[in-house]
Amino acid sequence: MNTYSASNLNTRPQVHTDETEKQWELTFTDMLTLLLTFFIFIIAVSTFKTIEYKRFWKSVEQKRWGVGIGGKQRPTQSNKFALIKGLKLPWMTPEAENMLNQLEDTFTRSDFQGVDVNYNENKISLAVSEQLSFGASQDQLNVKAKPLLLKLIPVIQSSPFNVAVEGHTDALATDKIDNMELSLDRALTVARFLIQNGVDKNKISVSGYGPYRPVADNRLPEERQRNRRVEINIIINND
Repeated sequence: MNTYSASNLNTRPQVHTDETEKQWELTFTDMLTLLLTFFIFIIAVSTFKTIEYKRFWKSVEQKRWGVGIGGKQRPTQSNKFALIKGLKLPWMTPEAENMLNQLEDTFTRSDFQGVDVNYNENKISLAVSEQLSFGASQDQLNVKAKPLLLKLIPVIQSSPFNVAVEGHTDALATDKIDNMELSLDRALTVARFLIQNGVDKNKISVSGYGPYRPVADNRLPEERQRNRRVEINIIINND
């Protein structure tokens, strides 16, 4: 039978306590090491993600504004459907379908050459070429465009839809012409004409996009001609 003195009893727990403290210190050090490793990992991942996000959003902006490799502008994806007589989108409301019928009857005739009528689920769009609406590098409305706009006004007045007038130019830049300013001035000229002839000003918004929403390349004269236009967009779906 083993016996222990009082001194032995006091000493033995002390040794056990020292070992426990050392073990706790080791555990705490390991925990700090793990936390440091974790933070380094988080920082590394965050840096990687930041670089990837920057690359991603740069590519998105290039696609959005039609800028290709080397900063060259390229055609945007239109998302428009060519107008086909009698073909309607299945989700068109009766009001939108009625408006489309009126525009089909009016602007697909030969006497309105220079007007492209397109539509998708969000809008019905009349793209009026520069040749029909304005002189070269001018923002004064051409007399040939006025009969067209006068035909459009009753259709707009009888509908519940808002209208977004957009100006667009080609990508040629000169010291005398500011494409952004020119596109906005042309859109304003069209909007003023509509308002002066009875369209509610609260239904109209105006934007100028300059060369940043092309529908064709800008390498050839005929392509640049297509880009110089004013679009009258009738918003049939705000969602």
